[in-house]
Amino acid sequence: MFYRIRSYCLFGIKAVPVSVEVDASQGLPGFTLVGLPDNAVRESRERVVSAIRSIGKVVTGFRTTVNLSPADLRKEGSALDLPLAIGMLVSTGEIGVEEIERYVFVGELSLDGLLKPVRGVLAIAMSLSRDDKNILVIPRANASEASLVEGLRYVCFDSLGECVEFLESGNLDLVATASGMSRDDCLSVSRDVPDFKNVVGMDGVKRALEIAAAGAHNFLLVGSPGAGKTLCARCLPGILPDMTDEEVLETTCIHSCARRSGDSAEFKPVVVRPFRTPHHSASMVSLVGGGSRLLPGEASLAHNGVLFLDELPEFNRCVLEALREPMEDGFISVSRASGTVTWPARFMMGAAMNPCPCGFAMDPKRVCTCLPDARKRYREKISGPLLDRIDIQVSVPPMEASALVDARERESSADIRKRVCEVRAIQRRRFKDLPFKSNAEMSSEYAKKFAGMSREVERFAVSAADNMNLSARGFYRMLKVSRTIADMRGAEVVEIQDISEALRYRTIN
Repeated sequence: MFYRIRSYCLFGIKAVPVSVEVDASQGLPGFTLVGLPDNAVRESRERVVSAIRSIGKVVTGFRTTVNLSPADLRKEGSALDLPLAIGMLVSTGEIGVEEIERYVFVGELSLDGLLKPVRGVLAIAMSLSRDDKNILVIPRANASEASLVEGLRYVCFDSLGECVEFLESGNLDLVATASGMSRDDCLSVSRDVPDFKNVVGMDGVKRALEIAAAGAHNFLLVGSPGAGKTLCARCLPGILPDMTDEEVLETTCIHSCARRSGDSAEFKPVVVRPFRTPHHSASMVSLVGGGSRLLPGEASLAHNGVLFLDELPEFNRCVLEALREPMEDGFISVSRASGTVTWPARFMMGAAMNPCPCGFAMDPKRVCTCLPDARKRYREKISGPLLDRIDIQVSVPPMEASALVDARERESSADIRKRVCEVRAIQRRRFKDLPFKSNAEMSSEYAKKFAGMSREVERFAVSAADNMNLSARGFYRMLKVSRTIADMRGAEVVEIQDISEALRYRTIN
């Protein structure tokens, strides 16, 4: 008998509907699986047959043909175990299910019939939430993801036996309707974030990072070894504003689809802005995404957060150049033989580097031992186009030993964060009818419009840009930083003082 079971597969972070078509007939027993399955899907037969046997059912005495439709889409992962098991059970007459077309099955099976979590359930739930006739059947470990999508009807189980019992009984009282995300129920992974009150001196660096956080601007810290570049950057998450509900869903969806083998089975929503710090040996695939399974990379995992690259010149130049498009566009498109996928990648790009190979070219007390050619080659590892996309470039001076024992009270991250949240609120009101969320995302047209410069301020900005040889991109990025500085002092229009401060962050001596 022929039955069609509904399920989903992932293509990048997009959930694609898949029909598991099962036909069981009399004849020489056998099993045929078609429809571009990968190895994990091909091996599902052994898991499914053993899981079915564990609940006292038998499906092996038939000639079974399974087609995964659409046949031209490569099916990956183990999420098709559960729909395949249900399809084999109903097609062989072991169980009877009314209105089976209303159910969507997703889940991995163990040999003893337990249901294991799979990646990408949130993306699937978001695709199904538009139609309240659908009922999503998932492992219980994925329930926290499904519950984030308001209006979704779902039911979760620990084992295949529980699922079969539910389908045979038709008891819809077990079906839950998701009420949407609750901040109280969403627990984030705890992490120790340093506080700015423990950072001695470096008021200029703190000011620059506050501007970067307020406007979501890219930043670069340059200074001698041990000057505190990495420490200041790691304090940044403590002053970033909370994510909106929409941003939580976007970010959690990416992280759900990017789960690797060996990750914790308990998946929690991402409710704090990501702060990703890949090692400088990271490959291009790990940073921008791709690979045989088309998984998102670090740039996409940093969506709505910060991608911090420490020791910037030590990264492979090709890897760094691959970040140029997402820094400008906010998304990454990866084309492979199997197709083209697009991942969101709207992140704050943060970086830190030494001024030269030995690190002491900017240190007034230590002598740089690098030859001029070596220093030049070191700087040339960072291309002009990449540097042009970094809005705020700051020199981090070395600290005097006497300042390290200064016991004076310093401003905490919580105090700075309040100001950052106020500035972000101004930007939300400004862009309420526009596709932008922050000043850094403005197009050049709106950067000039919202600057509201007078003739005098405009002449000053143009003259300064000419003297500093700023590109067109550099000029408009300077205007965006100026707009953020003006927002921080509550001004409606950009003044000369805002332009002057923004220009100081465009070049490093």
